[in-house]
Amino acid sequence: MQLDQSPSFRRTISPWYDSNTACWALIVFMVPVFLFALSGIGTATVMAPDHIWFPGILAFLAFFLILKVYLRLRQRSD
Repeated sequence: MQLDQSPSFRRTISPWYDSNTACWALIVFMVPVFLFALSGIGTATVMAPDHIWFPGILAFLAFFLILKVYLRLRQRSD
């Protein structure tokens, strides 16, 4: 899809999934996932130490996604 190069349109229109509302909704959704993964790490430490890698990866990915989306929102607001 070509962007309109007309001088009256200075900002490009971002897709709906990159809007501020969608980004905040993603952050709100990922915080409980991160907390769930942390509780999984605590449970796996006691009950199944061999399987701690799975909640660890889930916690890392959730935190990474929260951080990246937050940095995108912060950069957009500047």
